[in-house]
Amino acid sequence: GNPSGVVTEGLGFMYNGCMNVFDPRPGRSNSLAPGKSRFTAMSPTIVLKDKQPYLVIGAPGGTYITMGVLQGILNCLVFGMNAQETVASPRFCVTSDVIDVTNRIPRYIQSELESLGYQVRRSHQSFGFAGVHAIRINEQGWDGGADPGRDGMSLQTRPKP
Repeated sequence: GNPSGVVTEGLGFMYNGCMNVFDPRPGRSNSLAPGKSRFTAMSPTIVLKDKQPYLVIGAPGGTYITMGVLQGILNCLVFGMNAQETVASPRFCVTSDVIDVTNRIPRYIQSELESLGYQVRRSHQSFGFAGVHAIRINEQGWDGGADPGRDGMSLQTRPKP
């Protein structure tokens, strides 16, 4: 989650702001309670192909991480995208009864969803979505991708001859 803005004097770090993933209503499966661990969406992932690493993918982004990583995996494995295409593609996220979409999702798709009764919220900034980064490993070598909506880059290094 985003930092809370709270720093304990003398410790020098900001606390995580992910208490918002708890349900404030008592008696529910994810209700706030003493000693209870919070849900986390952290999901650094290694996808294997023929028992060898094929895709390494992960993201910051709080509750949007899981959806971003899943969409990245599908982009690469199902749609055959390279690592940069995988992470640069428009995304959506469903963590409530609202479908959040990046501004790059075509408006006709939003209209179709709304005509089916879904509530859609369009984000004009992609920063709120998971910032997916990936490395793909295949017969031709490695290629990397960094979400263009976030700070970051992918670089390939070569050993000295």
